Amino acid sequence: MSFIQTDTYQVRSYETDASGRLSVPTLMNWMQESANRNALDYGIGMADLARQGFGWVLMRFRLQIKQYPVYNDIVTVKTYPTFVEKFFIYRDFQVLAADGSVLAVASSVWLTFGMERRTMVPLPPFIRAVDPPAGIVPQEKLSLKLDSVPMAGCVTQEQPVRFYHLDQNQHTNNVCYVQWLLESVEADTLRQHRLTELDLFYRAESHWQDTLLVGSRRLEEGLNYQHRIEQADSGKELLIARSVWQ
Repeated sequence: MSFIQTDTYQVRSYETDASGRLSVPTLMNWMQESANRNALDYGIGMADLARQGFGWVLMRFRLQIKQYPVYNDIVTVKTYPTFVEKFFIYRDFQVLAADGSVLAVASSVWLTFGMERRTMVPLPPFIRAVDPPAGIVPQEKLSLKLDSVPMAGCVTQEQPVRFYHLDQNQHTNNVCYVQWLLESVEADTLRQHRLTELDLFYRAESHWQDTLLVGSRRLEEGLNYQHRIEQADSGKELLIARSVWQ
C-alpha cells in the first residue's frame, strides 16, 4: 500500500518570529511531524525501526519558501516517499495555503543506522518494500554531495548541546541545527530580509553536553550564506549548509 500524508496546522502566536511570520524552525518541525506520521502508516516509524535495532537519520534537506504564512493562517503539509534505493529513501513535501496555493516545497534524503554501532546500514528489507504513491510528480532528486565549508572566514559562536535539544534517537534534533545556523546570520539580514532557500547536509551526529562551533559567512554575490557546524574540540564536521535570502 502507499500513502500521502496530509496534515493541517494553524499558525499560533508562539510559532511566529519577530516579523510576525511563521518561523522556519516551526515549519521544519511541522514537516518532520508529518513525515513521522506518514512513516507510521507505512510501518516504518521510529518505534518500528527501534524494535529491530535501527534508527532514522536525515542526511539531506532542501527547503524553498515562496511565501510565509502569518498568525492564525491555516496551512496544509503534504508528504510522501518518492524513491527507495539500497541505502537511501527520498521524501518530498508540499506546504499549501488555505486556497491551495504553494507556500513552500522541500525534498529530503534519509538513511538508517544501526543502534548498537551508530553507523549507517543498508535500508532493511521492510523499508525497501515501501511503495511510493502513484501519480505523484517527484521533485528532482537531491544530490548526495554538497561542497564542504571551511570554518576559516566564518563568524563563529559556541553552542552547547543541552538535554532538550535531543530527540528520541538520543542525538541532537536536526531542527536545532537549523535554528543555530540561522541565528548566526548577520543581524541586518535577520531583521530586513527573509529566508527563501535552505540547503542542508547532515554529516554526523552530536550528543548531550557536546560543545559545537556554529560558523556562517556571507558570500560576495547577493544575500547568500555558507554555514558549518562542527565539534568544538575535534573540528569534526557535523553539518554544512547554504542559505539564500531576499
